[in-house]
Amino acid sequence: MILYYAPTACSIAPHIALEEIGVPFEARRIDLGKGEQTSPEFLAVNPHGRVPALVVDGETVTELPALLAYIAALKPEAKLTPPPGTLAYARCFEWLGFLSSSLHVAYAQFRRPGRFVAEGSPAWDEVSDAGRLNTIAAFREVERRLGARPDGAWAAGDAYSIADINLFPFHGWAWRLDLDMASECPRWTALVERMKRRPAVQRAMAREAAD
Repeated sequence: MILYYAPTACSIAPHIALEEIGVPFEARRIDLGKGEQTSPEFLAVNPHGRVPALVVDGETVTELPALLAYIAALKPEAKLTPPPGTLAYARCFEWLGFLSSSLHVAYAQFRRPGRFVAEGSPAWDEVSDAGRLNTIAAFREVERRLGARPDGAWAAGDAYSIADINLFPFHGWAWRLDLDMASECPRWTALVERMKRRPAVQRAMAREAAD
């Protein structure tokens, strides 16, 4: 397997998940600052020019929820999803759906308004400003949902899962929103700090920092 990732991007989530299950994989860095995501070589892997992308037996899998679900299923004994048929299982995939369809889309509206309006549109700044507010609202919704869990619990239940892994990268994007996460989202911040003590998370972070 080959994971294409970019430091600080949401691709650190499947990077962490692969480290958690302990299967062999190759990590290939895509430099977004240099525009490598639009190079012919990478577009041949993912025509959308986005990370993460996971190549499995010569075929490319994209979309963060799909990657996390696939990786978790490769090694069920790692228990990165709650048992099927449980409410925790539903909550886990509820998190993946919310983060992908709501929070991530709002953040793209803030940071990449060109996905929503044409370059040079008079609505450019308005779209971006609205995206920032939408993202902050989504961040506060994350905190509200985590606040409904008992202290020390994980996002989807009592056990660590791909829901927590999916939450990890978005927390690190808060600085662009001028959002004080320690005060605004203390539960989310505590969850991320717990994750940073996990060896798999440390390995993924170290590799991305070294690159």
